[in-house]
Amino acid sequence: MIQVGPDFERVDRSLVEAYRGTTPATVGHVLHHGFADPAIRPVYRGARLVGSAFTVQIESSDIAGISKAYELVQPGDVLVVASGRDPRFACAGEMSTFKSIRLGLAGLVVDGSVTDALEMEIMKFPCFARYITPMVGRRTGENGSVRLPVTVGGVQVNPGDLVLADYNGVVFLNPLEAAQIIDELLEKERKEVELREAFWRERGEPVPVIYG
Repeated sequence: MIQVGPDFERVDRSLVEAYRGTTPATVGHVLHHGFADPAIRPVYRGARLVGSAFTVQIESSDIAGISKAYELVQPGDVLVVASGRDPRFACAGEMSTFKSIRLGLAGLVVDGSVTDALEMEIMKFPCFARYITPMVGRRTGENGSVRLPVTVGGVQVNPGDLVLADYNGVVFLNPLEAAQIIDELLEKERKEVELREAFWRERGEPVPVIYG
Protein backbone atom coordinates (compact mmCIF):
# COMPACT_ATOMS: atom_id res chain seq x y z
CA MET A 1 0.00 0.00 0.00
CA ILE A 2 1.30 3.44 -0.93
CA GLN A 3 2.00 5.55 2.13
CA VAL A 4 0.57 9.06 1.88
CA GLY A 5 1.86 11.79 4.14
CA PRO A 6 -0.15 14.85 5.22
CA ASP A 7 -0.55 17.82 2.94
CA PHE A 8 2.13 20.46 3.42
CA GLU A 9 2.65 24.18 3.14
CA ARG A 10 4.13 25.28 -0.17
CA VAL A 11 6.94 27.79 -0.41
CA ASP A 12 5.57 31.33 -0.49
CA ARG A 13 5.11 32.47 -4.08
CA SER A 14 7.07 35.66 -3.53
CA LEU A 15 10.05 33.64 -2.30
CA VAL A 16 9.85 31.32 -5.30
CA GLU A 17 9.84 34.35 -7.58
CA ALA A 18 12.83 35.83 -5.75
CA TYR A 19 14.78 32.61 -6.28
CA ARG A 20 14.26 32.92 -10.02
CA GLY A 21 16.84 35.68 -9.73
CA THR A 22 19.61 33.47 -8.36
CA THR A 23 21.31 30.13 -9.03
CA PRO A 24 22.55 27.04 -7.19
CA ALA A 25 26.12 28.22 -7.75
CA THR A 26 25.38 31.47 -5.93
CA VAL A 27 23.79 29.50 -3.09
CA GLY A 28 27.03 27.51 -3.04
CA HIS A 29 28.91 30.68 -2.05
CA VAL A 30 26.72 30.96 1.05
CA LEU A 31 25.89 27.38 2.08
CA HIS A 32 27.67 24.04 1.91
CA HIS A 33 24.70 21.79 2.57
CA GLY A 34 21.55 20.79 0.74
CA PHE A 35 23.30 20.10 -2.56
CA ALA A 36 22.44 16.89 -4.38
CA ASP A 37 25.08 14.53 -5.73
CA PRO A 38 26.47 16.27 -8.84
CA ALA A 39 25.77 13.11 -10.84
CA ILE A 40 22.14 14.28 -10.93
CA ARG A 41 22.22 16.42 -14.05
CA PRO A 42 19.80 18.28 -16.33
CA VAL A 43 18.65 15.99 -19.11
CA TYR A 44 19.06 18.84 -21.58
CA ARG A 45 21.07 22.03 -21.66
CA GLY A 46 19.21 25.06 -20.39
CA ALA A 47 16.90 23.22 -18.00
CA ARG A 48 16.18 25.27 -14.90
CA LEU A 49 13.54 25.05 -12.19
CA VAL A 50 12.43 26.46 -8.87
CA GLY A 51 9.47 25.39 -6.76
CA SER A 52 8.17 23.42 -3.80
CA ALA A 53 9.26 19.80 -3.38
CA PHE A 54 6.55 17.18 -3.73
CA THR A 55 8.37 14.07 -2.54
CA VAL A 56 7.89 10.58 -3.98
CA GLN A 57 9.48 7.23 -3.18
CA ILE A 58 9.18 4.43 -5.74
CA GLU A 59 10.60 0.93 -5.86
CA SER A 60 12.68 0.75 -9.05
CA SER A 61 10.39 -0.66 -11.76
CA ASP A 62 7.14 -0.08 -9.80
CA ILE A 63 6.11 3.51 -10.47
CA ALA A 64 2.86 3.40 -8.50
CA GLY A 65 4.06 6.30 -6.36
CA ILE A 66 4.29 8.55 -9.42
CA SER A 67 0.69 7.77 -10.33
CA LYS A 68 -0.43 8.62 -6.80
CA ALA A 69 1.53 11.86 -6.83
CA TYR A 70 -0.31 13.05 -9.92
CA GLU A 71 -3.56 12.81 -7.95
CA LEU A 72 -2.25 15.16 -5.24
CA VAL A 73 0.19 17.67 -6.74
CA GLN A 74 -0.50 21.38 -7.10
CA PRO A 75 0.68 23.83 -9.77
CA GLY A 76 4.22 24.97 -9.06
CA ASP A 77 5.26 21.74 -7.36
CA VAL A 78 8.50 19.99 -8.30
CA LEU A 79 8.28 16.20 -8.25
CA VAL A 80 11.30 14.98 -6.28
CA VAL A 81 11.65 11.23 -6.76
CA ALA A 82 13.80 8.68 -4.96
CA SER A 83 13.56 5.76 -7.35
CA GLY A 84 15.10 2.72 -5.72
CA ARG A 85 18.23 0.77 -6.56
CA ASP A 86 17.70 -0.38 -10.15
CA PRO A 87 18.74 2.28 -12.67
CA ARG A 88 17.53 0.27 -15.67
CA PHE A 89 13.95 1.50 -15.30
CA ALA A 90 12.81 5.03 -16.11
CA CYS A 91 10.09 6.53 -13.93
CA ALA A 92 9.19 9.36 -16.32
CA GLY A 93 9.15 10.08 -20.05
CA GLU A 94 7.17 11.82 -22.76
CA MET A 95 3.69 10.69 -21.66
CA SER A 96 4.22 11.65 -18.03
CA THR A 97 5.66 14.96 -19.19
CA PHE A 98 2.38 15.72 -20.96
CA LYS A 99 0.59 15.16 -17.67
CA SER A 100 3.13 17.18 -15.67
CA ILE A 101 2.74 20.17 -17.96
CA ARG A 102 -1.05 19.96 -17.90
CA LEU A 103 -0.95 19.90 -14.09
CA GLY A 104 1.33 22.95 -13.99
CA LEU A 105 4.32 21.25 -12.39
CA ALA A 106 7.52 23.27 -12.24
CA GLY A 107 9.76 20.30 -13.04
CA LEU A 108 11.14 16.94 -12.03
CA VAL A 109 14.19 15.81 -10.05
CA VAL A 110 14.91 12.06 -10.04
CA ASP A 111 17.56 10.17 -8.15
CA GLY A 112 17.31 7.48 -10.79
CA SER A 113 16.38 7.24 -14.45
CA VAL A 114 14.13 8.91 -17.00
CA THR A 115 13.57 8.41 -20.71
CA ASP A 116 12.57 10.56 -23.70
CA ALA A 117 15.08 13.29 -22.94
CA LEU A 118 14.73 14.79 -26.42
CA GLU A 119 10.97 15.05 -26.05
CA MET A 120 11.40 16.77 -22.68
CA GLU A 121 13.75 19.26 -24.30
CA ILE A 122 11.30 19.96 -27.12
CA MET A 123 8.56 20.63 -24.54
CA LYS A 124 10.99 22.65 -22.37
CA PHE A 125 10.02 20.67 -19.28
CA PRO A 126 12.83 20.97 -16.71
CA CYS A 127 14.06 17.53 -15.69
CA PHE A 128 17.10 16.48 -13.69
CA ALA A 129 18.10 12.84 -13.35
CA ARG A 130 21.01 10.53 -12.66
CA TYR A 131 20.53 8.36 -15.75
CA ILE A 132 18.72 8.21 -19.09
CA THR A 133 17.48 4.77 -20.11
CA PRO A 134 15.08 3.28 -22.70
CA MET A 135 13.36 0.79 -20.38
CA VAL A 136 10.28 2.15 -18.60
CA GLY A 137 8.84 1.17 -15.23
CA ARG A 138 5.21 0.18 -14.75
CA ARG A 139 2.60 0.36 -12.05
CA THR A 140 3.00 -3.23 -10.86
CA GLY A 141 1.92 -2.91 -7.25
CA GLU A 142 1.19 -0.45 -4.47
CA ASN A 143 4.73 0.16 -3.25
CA GLY A 144 6.20 3.51 -2.37
CA SER A 145 5.18 6.75 -0.70
CA VAL A 146 4.25 10.35 -1.39
CA ARG A 147 4.53 13.50 0.76
CA LEU A 148 7.02 11.86 3.13
CA PRO A 149 10.74 12.64 3.57
CA VAL A 150 13.00 11.05 0.93
CA THR A 151 16.73 10.95 0.29
CA VAL A 152 17.70 12.29 -3.13
CA GLY A 153 21.31 12.68 -4.16
CA GLY A 154 22.41 12.13 -0.59
CA VAL A 155 20.18 14.91 0.77
CA GLN A 156 17.12 14.41 2.94
CA VAL A 157 14.31 16.28 1.24
CA ASN A 158 11.12 17.16 3.07
CA PRO A 159 7.79 17.98 1.43
CA GLY A 160 7.66 21.73 0.89
CA ASP A 161 11.40 22.31 0.70
CA LEU A 162 12.46 24.85 -1.90
CA VAL A 163 14.09 23.22 -4.93
CA LEU A 164 16.45 25.21 -7.16
CA ALA A 165 18.23 23.61 -10.10
CA ASP A 166 20.11 24.55 -13.26
CA TYR A 167 23.08 23.34 -15.34
CA ASN A 168 25.35 23.51 -12.27
CA GLY A 169 23.22 21.17 -10.16
CA VAL A 170 20.39 20.86 -7.66
CA VAL A 171 19.99 22.33 -4.18
CA PHE A 172 17.23 21.73 -1.63
CA LEU A 173 16.56 24.42 0.98
CA ASN A 174 14.39 24.57 4.05
CA PRO A 175 11.99 27.47 3.34
CA LEU A 176 12.95 29.33 6.53
CA GLU A 177 16.64 29.18 5.65
CA ALA A 178 15.85 30.09 2.06
CA ALA A 179 14.07 33.23 3.26
CA GLN A 180 16.97 34.16 5.54
CA ILE A 181 19.59 34.13 2.78
CA ILE A 182 17.71 35.45 -0.25
CA ASP A 183 18.76 39.09 0.20
CA GLU A 184 22.42 38.08 0.40
CA LEU A 185 22.04 35.94 -2.71
CA LEU A 186 20.41 38.70 -4.74
CA GLU A 187 23.09 41.17 -3.68
CA LYS A 188 25.75 38.74 -4.89
CA GLU A 189 23.91 38.41 -8.18
CA ARG A 190 23.77 42.20 -8.56
CA LYS A 191 27.52 42.54 -7.98
CA GLU A 192 28.27 39.73 -10.41
CA VAL A 193 26.21 41.44 -13.11
CA GLU A 194 28.27 44.62 -12.63
CA LEU A 195 31.57 42.73 -12.84
CA ARG A 196 30.42 40.71 -15.84
CA GLU A 197 29.25 43.75 -17.77
CA ALA A 198 32.49 45.58 -16.99
CA PHE A 199 34.56 42.62 -18.25
CA TRP A 200 32.77 42.38 -21.58
CA ARG A 201 32.67 46.17 -21.99
CA GLU A 202 36.48 46.24 -21.66
CA ARG A 203 36.66 43.70 -24.46
CA GLY A 204 34.29 45.72 -26.61
CA GLU A 205 31.92 42.77 -26.85
CA PRO A 206 28.29 42.24 -25.83
CA VAL A 207 27.51 40.15 -22.78
CA PRO A 208 27.03 36.54 -24.00
CA VAL A 209 23.47 35.26 -24.15
CA ILE A 210 24.22 32.64 -21.49
CA TYR A 211 24.03 35.43 -18.94
CA GLY A 212 20.69 36.67 -20.21
